[in-house]
Parts: sequence; structure tokens; C-alpha cells
Amino acid sequence: MGQADLKRSAEGSRQMTKDTLFPAGGTLTMDSKSVLIIIPAYNEEHNISRVLTELLALSIDADILVVNDGSSDRTKAVASAFPVLIISHPCNLGYGASLQTGFQFAERRGYDYCLQFDADGQHNADELPGMIAAVRQDDADIVIGSRFLEGKENMKMGVMKTAAISFFRSLIYRTTKAQISDPTSGFKGMNRAVFTHYAKQNEFPADFPDADILIRMLLRRFRIKEIQATMRPRDQGVSMHSGLKPIMYMMKIMLSVFLILINDRLTRRGQTP
Repeated sequence: MGQADLKRSAEGSRQMTKDTLFPAGGTLTMDSKSVLIIIPAYNEEHNISRVLTELLALSIDADILVVNDGSSDRTKAVASAFPVLIISHPCNLGYGASLQTGFQFAERRGYDYCLQFDADGQHNADELPGMIAAVRQDDADIVIGSRFLEGKENMKMGVMKTAAISFFRSLIYRTTKAQISDPTSGFKGMNRAVFTHYAKQNEFPADFPDADILIRMLLRRFRIKEIQATMRPRDQGVSMHSGLKPIMYMMKIMLSVFLILINDRLTRRGQTP
């Protein structure tokens, strides 16, 4: 990851290297809080201030980590004005890579739960307490904030996005018999067993971790449940699924799922006496 910036507050910030942040073989003291909120951010200077303001206003007993994914704008500078943790990638590595950086940080710092929260302002901060309560109930390893549990979407989406969600729902059901209403939701909570698994090399994609990862986790007997969530349209900035990206995204997910199914079948065959 090269150099990373860790900031406990806007005051007293200091530069730290990856080895300082993730010391090899060293002992890390546990943070006093058990929940880490991970916010991947790439060129979100116009949205990150509102997101952090809303989160901090809740006074949730959780640490907030912004992973600045090599932004070329003022995302890092804006986030630095808030009492949050910041890790900066030296270049743009991808949404999934940013999440994995957060998972690795959570693993090393001894957190019990991780929550994913996007920096574009689409997720509703008021629903974080409900997500934390849900993931702490211990009846699921992964909790997904779904826009569709009440039978209808609560924000307008384009034709391609709607088609992708419908396709991934079907793909998940056909491969695992699990019914997931919102497989592309980025609003998730998970326990330590899950994020320590994600923190491992080659266990989490660098770009878009979506239906393929859910299928892999279901095949590995992790428990997934959904809770109702509301989401807002993006006010500013460019979506990571804009243009022709949804087509490439669907092709990538299909290939990933194909490889996951082959690997699962080979693993099961190897375990058969």
C-alpha cells in the first residue's frame, strides 16, 4: 500500500508508513471501540463532508475509517477536517481494494464488527444504529441493507442497474438457493469471522465485490440476512457504474461466479472419501 496517513483528529496528524500501520509480527493494542465503519472514497470532495457530518452527529460508539483511494481531488483534505481515521492509497486501486485495506486494519486493531458505508451520500446515516444492532444479534455473519424488502425500490435506478440486480438475484438463487433481494447493496455489516476472511490475499476483489462474493460466502456456509434500508440518489460526482461500466461489470461477475463454482466443486470432490 506504500505510505498511509492515519489521523485520529484534525489536530496532531502525522505521516505513517504501511509497516507502522500494519506492523509485521508486532503486538497491537485493541481499540476501545468494537465497531469500525469503513468508508471507501475516490474523488468525493463534494460528498464526504456531508457524509462525515451526518455520521458524527449520531455519536455512535464506533470508529470511522476513511480509505482515500488515491483521489486526485481534495477528498483527503476535506476528510482531514474531521475526527476520523484516514488511510490514503498512493494511487487508485479500486473500491474492493479500499474495503480490503479497511478489513486488514480492523483485523490488526482487534475490532469485532465492520460496517461498509459509501462516501457518495447515498447511504442513510440514521440507519447505522439499526445495522449495528442487527450484526450484533449473532444470527447472521453478514447483514445487507436492502432497498427492496418492502416489495418496492426506494430510489429510482436506470434500466441497466435494474436489470443487473434482477440478474444477480436469479444467479444467487440458482447457485445457492438463497434469496437475496439487493445483491449490489454497498451498505453492509459483518462480524470478525467475515472481515478477517476478506482481509486475506486473493479472497476479495480489487474492483467490485458483489454477487460473486455473496455466492462464495454462501457456499462456504456463512449466514446472510437483510434488513430494510433507504438510499438516496447521488447529488454530485460520477458513479463508479456509469457509462459502459455496467456491461463490463456484469461480464466480470459472471466469469467470477463461474470460477467460484468450479473451485467449490473441486473442493467438495477433494473432500469426498
